[in-house]
Amino acid sequence: MAAKKKRTKKTFWLFRFIGACCVLTLRTVMFAVMFLLCLLTVCWVLFIKFFNAQYLSEEITRQLQLALNRPVIINSLDLRFFNTLELKGFSVLDSEVAHGEALLSAESVFVHFKLLPLLDHQLVIDEVTLNRPRVNIVRGEDGRHNVPEVKISSAQSHVYRSSSGESLTVSAEDWTVKDGVFSYKDLQNQTSHAVYGVNLHFERLRFNELSRFHAEFVLRNKWQDNISDIDIKGTGHVNFANFHWKDFALRSLRAQVFVFRKPVSLTVDLDNLYTPYFNIRAQIPAFEGKDLSLFKDDWGEFYLPQSSMRLKGSLSNGYRLLKLSEALILADDANITASAEADFTQTPWTADISFATDPLDLAAWSKNYPRLSPYKLTGKTSLDARLLRQEGKWSLPKLDLSLQDVSGEFYYFPVEGASGEFSAAQNFTDLYARLTSGKVTVDRSVFDKLDFSGTYRKGNLYANIASGELNGIPLKMNLSVNKLTSSNRRIRTNIYLKHFDPMAFIEVVQDFVTVIGRTKTVKAKPKVTGQLAWLENFRDRLPKFMPNFAGTLSADTFSSEVISGNSFYAEFDFKGLLPGMKRLDGTLDARMQDGVIHQMEKLAEEQKALNITFTPFILMHRMERAGSFKVGQVLRDVPYEDLAVSADFAGGHMTINNAYTQGPTISAMVQGWVNWVEENFDIIIWTMFNNTSRSGALAENLTDESGNPALAFQVSSSMLKPKLEMLRAKQTGAQIEAARQRGLRTDFKTNRDFIKGDFHAKK
Repeated sequence: MAAKKKRTKKTFWLFRFIGACCVLTLRTVMFAVMFLLCLLTVCWVLFIKFFNAQYLSEEITRQLQLALNRPVIINSLDLRFFNTLELKGFSVLDSEVAHGEALLSAESVFVHFKLLPLLDHQLVIDEVTLNRPRVNIVRGEDGRHNVPEVKISSAQSHVYRSSSGESLTVSAEDWTVKDGVFSYKDLQNQTSHAVYGVNLHFERLRFNELSRFHAEFVLRNKWQDNISDIDIKGTGHVNFANFHWKDFALRSLRAQVFVFRKPVSLTVDLDNLYTPYFNIRAQIPAFEGKDLSLFKDDWGEFYLPQSSMRLKGSLSNGYRLLKLSEALILADDANITASAEADFTQTPWTADISFATDPLDLAAWSKNYPRLSPYKLTGKTSLDARLLRQEGKWSLPKLDLSLQDVSGEFYYFPVEGASGEFSAAQNFTDLYARLTSGKVTVDRSVFDKLDFSGTYRKGNLYANIASGELNGIPLKMNLSVNKLTSSNRRIRTNIYLKHFDPMAFIEVVQDFVTVIGRTKTVKAKPKVTGQLAWLENFRDRLPKFMPNFAGTLSADTFSSEVISGNSFYAEFDFKGLLPGMKRLDGTLDARMQDGVIHQMEKLAEEQKALNITFTPFILMHRMERAGSFKVGQVLRDVPYEDLAVSADFAGGHMTINNAYTQGPTISAMVQGWVNWVEENFDIIIWTMFNNTSRSGALAENLTDESGNPALAFQVSSSMLKPKLEMLRAKQTGAQIEAARQRGLRTDFKTNRDFIKGDFHAKK
């Protein structure tokens, strides 16, 4: 029983203690609430004491006019809530450029302040909010801007005296802009730009140190008939430098620009608003041609992979002179560096842009840019170029390409494994190319292992193949063409081939004609057979683009259906070298040694002109069979030691100045003329047989003064129906020796110098 009473007594005291605590807590809370209400009442009374709407409005207007040196208007100032003021009809007028127009205006300005600091005579503004402000920056016709020189103290707080004389320290923390518009109008060029939907929030804004801010706005531009809105969102730090714009600084502005399906991420640093220096870093998402259709409809199909970009530069001369000291673009398929300058003070505006790339993977570019796919490009190339804009026109004063194992099809010229460089200057009027290796196919002809250089300047072309192969035959060649685009162009060439076949070479020339004129479906006449087939095929396949053609041709070996030999040299200077040969004028000198005249008997049976020419040999052969003398296999392959020709051309008519051959079996001299167009001729051939053995008597007209068997005959009339007349052969030896002594008009020094020399084009 005693224990039970003891437990009851303890419970009673516990409940009593809890009740006392609750009462004490409630009293404390009530006291705090009452104290806070009293404090707020005191703050409110103090603010009412300091607040005078009319006086405060006038004071704000006065202070702003002193700071901006521009007229300021505030229609009214109201107390909206116990800690909020509203300024209505706020505007700053322009009195310098656009007289009477608003430089800055806002539908309303809200000022939110703290109550407790009022106890210490401090007005601490939490936030100043500008609703629907509009900033209008104007550049006048005299080049001046309407932006005022803001005069503001470096102090973070200011002392304000109320109408009753009481002092109140005023400071502001955050500033907010809601749905603002910033516009720029240039009265000189009649252009304008605007930024819409501007929302800004500055945290603990200090006008002389970096302060954090948030921003979002819409950049509106007009492109032809399209209007584009680009959303931009970002955060960063800004230093207004007490509105000393030369010291203005924007740091680490991180923004997202919604241009494509994914935003472009920007980081921006900016200094000095008078002559801004900027540093912009961007992360650009992958995009396609259709993503840019808003700006232009005919971009075509392409794909740009994800990339990053860095821009450093400045603006001066009223933001109208742009200098880009560094631009760097890094992407999966390209690394590009650039610099640029654009001058908008001139009309029309000018620009100077230079850029270069690291080696580009052409296969990847062909995949990303379908317009390149027809060229079937592989290999790598790097680019270094300069673009100019002057007098409203773009030009290309410089373009340098470096090629590394490049292959592709360029205007019907397939190229494989090309390495070298290409340069273009003065808007592609000055070109230079250099290949250290590569293979080029021209229809059926193949140029391989090329060491090539070439230029195109002032309408003149120069090309040089220091070494290479043409259809497997070692080749060296240079070519100069004066007045390339003129129908009266002059062509000069030096050609060396290890082996030269005239008909095969004509086929190579025809391949060039076919490829160059492929769009016009240029076709040569079909080959003919039969009598004079070799002449007709040669004459009809002469190219049309060589009206004036001069140069040299050299070969270690020479072969044709009629004749072959070694150490072949030729010099020529032709005018009117066109299909048909009707206008052919000029000169030709050629020499060959240690060769063979092929199959006289067989060719005499196939070609009438050769048949009548070889008739005396047939007669001599019959006499040989009769035992008069022995000369060997005259009517088969006849060797010679020296063969030379010198001729002049006039209208397709060839006059033989000198022509002779000297050999162990036959020596001969030819004089007269040949008309390659009319296919007739009149020539005298003096022939003497050497190293013969006499076994019978020969007629007097079949020997020369030395007693050796000899022939002198005249062949004339049509090549299809030639006439043969035998002449006295007594002077045959003398005629041949005189021709040999007379020689040619050249010693072919140009040919030999070309074979040994270096004639690469100069860059």
